[in-house]
Parts: sequence; structure tokens; C-alpha cells
Amino acid sequence: MRKTLSRGLLILVTLFVVIVYYVPIGHVDFAENWGEGTFGITIPPRGAVVTSVDRGSPADRAGIRAGDRLIDHGDYEVAARLRSPYPGERERIELQRGNVVYRVTLSAAPNPGFGIWQRVGGVLAYVPPTVFLIVAFLLVFLRPSIMSWAFYVFAVGYFGTGPPFMYWSHVLPGPAYLLLSFILSTVFGAWSVLPLLPFVLRFPNGDALGWRRRIDPFVWAFLALAYAVYVFEWCVYYPTETIPPWDTILSAVIPLATFLFAGLILAKNLAMATPSDRQRWGFLAIGTIASFLAYAVYFVPGVPFAVGQVVGFGVVLMPICIAYAVFRLRVLDVNFVLNRALVYGILSLGVIAFISILDWFFSRVLAVGRLAIGLELLATIGVGFLLDRINRATEGFVESVFFRRRRLAERHLRRAASALPYATDEVAIVDGLVQVPVDALELAGAALYRRSAGGRFDGAATARQTTVAPPGFDGNALLVRMLLADESIVWLDDVRSHLDPENAAIYTLAVPVTVRHELVSFTLYGAHANGAQLDPDEVTMLEELAREAARAYDHVEAERARQRYAQLTELGAAL
Repeated sequence: MRKTLSRGLLILVTLFVVIVYYVPIGHVDFAENWGEGTFGITIPPRGAVVTSVDRGSPADRAGIRAGDRLIDHGDYEVAARLRSPYPGERERIELQRGNVVYRVTLSAAPNPGFGIWQRVGGVLAYVPPTVFLIVAFLLVFLRPSIMSWAFYVFAVGYFGTGPPFMYWSHVLPGPAYLLLSFILSTVFGAWSVLPLLPFVLRFPNGDALGWRRRIDPFVWAFLALAYAVYVFEWCVYYPTETIPPWDTILSAVIPLATFLFAGLILAKNLAMATPSDRQRWGFLAIGTIASFLAYAVYFVPGVPFAVGQVVGFGVVLMPICIAYAVFRLRVLDVNFVLNRALVYGILSLGVIAFISILDWFFSRVLAVGRLAIGLELLATIGVGFLLDRINRATEGFVESVFFRRRRLAERHLRRAASALPYATDEVAIVDGLVQVPVDALELAGAALYRRSAGGRFDGAATARQTTVAPPGFDGNALLVRMLLADESIVWLDDVRSHLDPENAAIYTLAVPVTVRHELVSFTLYGAHANGAQLDPDEVTMLEELAREAARAYDHVEAERARQRYAQLTELGAAL
């Protein structure tokens, strides 16, 4: 129930974020400046004094001069509307020059410097935060927790708040815009960097244990106190439209200090983590460092804003590294997801782009009426016939480039499975069930248990990678009874409390070998050596290996019976 409510809230919040941030996307350029229309008047953000007036602009013709002060009478969005008008939009404003108050009506003119490339640049500026949003959404949807929600708030903070401020000041009534500005300023503004701390404290399992539990209350106290300060600044600014002198602490010092503190937490976790967790932390450390450097470049004196925007694309390394570390090494296997997503994503995008180009070419270039429609229809039908071939070609390319090592391991394991029935002694069967899959799939370990005469299952072998394994299982052990009952795999997390907590810790899966509904042996398999869990395809291969091992046991038993028969025959002949 809690997971359902969390996912429902996630969808609502994401819809809000998408509407707020993506609706203005076509109206801003790469530097997040509004540019479709202009009054020719420059008023700094969070300011009310005109700093410059463009010659020949509507503001210049209306007699506005630098140094004039805008009088808003409590209508806080007036300055935003002046900075971000639509072409043709009219605005009646009141200004003060010295002791004289005057009113003018301005009509916005098109901005000649805002063209198609500025729009494209504005779209590109949304790429990094979009990657953040997608990864954060998946994390919360798959594993709702404090850890994933903290990363979600942190991810949304990478959207620029300037365009929403400017756009929605034209659309929303005063009270609604005031509420939106409060949310953007206090939650999704500079404060959104702070939830990085509870995220790194709980990564990758979602728990704050040991030394992290001791500092967790201080982190939450810091977040609450900082949020109160951000709210206080908002309350100070809006009545006066004056930036407080300590704004640099909130907009730069606290966020940068948060990144540094998160880096210290990462360093300590790397030093104390287990080998499997250390790899997960390594990916997170790489992403966090890259994101910190891309974020910090904005505060380096003398760096042009455009350079900061380009370097800022480096922040996408953080969600990519986190997605790989969490999905590949914790939640699910990235090969299984990426394979299909990449294949069909490339296929769909390619087909859509090709048909769109055809539509543009026939309708805009040829412009021959029904002939263009007929040619476009024929081309679409041709693409439809090619879909299957395109699918196979794309999938083959992806498999050969991204998953070659994985497929070679699968092929080797299947060949080894098909060779098992030809074994003539149990040593070969043990090797095929234990060492072969460990080497092929790079598992942490494997241990095989063979049934003895008394119904007990004793340890027969372990992989060379590790010799740690439970010594054996009684016939009444829960794991043995579950394997007997279902004749199917058992995930050891379901019976972990009934296992040896020390010797069985590295194993995650039990695969039975049954001959004519009789359990003759079973194998415990660990996860991958890098900490990744076994995916469904790998589990299927291990089950296939067990089925072939059952045939091998049957074959070995038949060979033994044949040898005994031959010995008895020889003995009878001798007598």
C-alpha cells in the first residue's frame, strides 16, 4: 500500500515538474534568456531599477531612461513580465524618476536576435536535467524510499528556474504565481542540492547504518535549518525586491559545501565498503565528482556563461553512473533492459525521423499535392516491410558492440550444458555444475551438495574462487524440502533465516538436479563477482545446466550398472 501511494505521488509530482519546466521550453535560448519579444528595457533579476534602454526600442520611444525605478504596487511579477514579453504584448507600468512618477504603455517588439538556433540551444539546455529526471523517476518508481526521493528532489534542482519564472508570470494569476515562485525558490532552487546528503548516506541499500546513522539526524537538522533560511530570504525579497547581502551564502556557499560534505561521505564509504559495494560507491563517486565540477564552474571568476553551459553537460555523468550502479549492481541487470530499450529505441527513433523527413520533403520541397501524398504513402509502406529487417540488423549491431562478452559466455555455457550428458563419471558433472558456470558468468562462488545414503546432502565441491560454503544440509532442512516439493529454483533470501549466516552469505540461488522426480543434488550459486544479481536469462541457463546434469547423472548411473553387470557376468563365467 505504501509503495502504491508513493508511486501515485511520484506520478503527480512528475506531472507538475513536466508542466512547470517543459511548457516554457520553446521560449528560451541556450543561456536560459527569454528572447521572443522585447521592450528594450533591462531590469536585473530581483531588481526594480532600469539599468539600460535599447536605442529605438519601445521603451526608448516611451521616454524610459536608465536609473528609473519601477513601481509595482505589490504586483511582484511586473518586473518578470517586462523582462520576458511576447511579441505584441502590451504592458502598462508606472516608474519614478527622481520625485516624478509617470506611467507609460509599452508594446513588445520581436527580438531579432532570437531565431531557430537559439530555440535549438534552449532545447539542448534541457538535456542534462531531463536525464536526471528520467533516472530519478525510475529510482523512485522501482524502489520508493528516502534515498530515491532525496535523489529525485536533487535531480529536479538541475532545471533552471529562470524560464518558469518568466513564462508563468504571463499565464498565472497573482496568488497562483506567488505560490509557484515560493516552491521554485525554496524547494527546487539552490536548496535542492542539499538532499544529496541523505541520498549518499543511504546509497546503495537505502539504509543508514553504523557511523552513517549517527550523523543522519544532523543532516536532517541541517536540511531543515537551511530550508528555513531559504524561506526567510524569500519572505525578505518579495516585499522589497532587494537581494539581501548574504544571498551568496545561500546561492553558492551552502550548495558547494554540500557537494564537499557529500564527497567526504563518499570517501569514507569507499574506505569502509565491502569489495562488492566498493564498485557501486566507485560509480557514485565518479558521477558526484563530475557533477560537482560542472556545477562549480559557474562560480569560477572570468569563465564565460556559454562555456559554463557547455561544461555543465558533464552533470549527466552523475545520473548515468548512478543508474548503472543501481540497476546493474543492485536492482536489475542493465544488459537485460538496455538491450531491448536500445534496440527498439533506436529503431523507433530512426523510423520516425525517416518518415518525418519524407513528410517534410514531399510536402515542402515537391509540393505536388496528391502526388506527394502517394509517394509518402508508398515510402511508408516500404518502411513497414523493412521493419523486421531493420529490427534484426539493429539488434545484431547492439549485440555485437555492447553485449559481445555476455553472449560469448552464454554460448559457452550452453555448449558445456549440452556436453554434460556425455560424462561418464561424477567428477565431470561436478565440474560442469560448479566451476564452468562460475568461470563463464564470473560468479562469486558455487557449491554442490550430493545426496548421501541417509538422505542427507553433503558438500561435494566448491568453486576455486571461494571455498566458503555450508558443510551440508539435513534432509529435513527447509531449503531441501522446498527443492523436493517444487523441483524448481529457490532464492536463498526467502530462507535466509534458516541458513548458516556466515558460510551461506555469498550465495543467492539454489538450483536442484532431479532425476525421475528424485532430488539427487543441488547447487548454490553466488551473485556476480562485482555484486550484480543474476538476471532472468542467467537463471534460465543455470536451470538448463541442471536439466542436462540430471541426464548426466542418469547416464553415469547406467554406466555403473553396466559395469557391475559386466563384472557379475565375468564372475559367473569364472565360477
